[in-house]
Amino acid sequence: MATILKFILAIFFLFLVAILWIAYTFYKQIKHTANRFQQRERPQYQAGTDGDTVIDNRPQAQRKKQIIGDDEGEYVDFTESETQSGQKE
Repeated sequence: MATILKFILAIFFLFLVAILWIAYTFYKQIKHTANRFQQRERPQYQAGTDGDTVIDNRPQAQRKKQIIGDDEGEYVDFTESETQSGQKE
């Protein structure tokens, strides 16, 4: 009788270990998939004017940072000339 109880106990522990192992591999697979699709630091793609693709690997905070300060001008003042091209004065 004692050997039958030991056999049943051994099978119970093997079954418990198998269930725990299956649960662990399931958890590990879900964790791996979640990390793969996490969008924390994805690169930003922008098409350039000549058709090339630019990949910006900077952090999100630096991507949104203003490049040219408010005290710096972006435009150049110019005056139109009265002379036509090809003629020298």
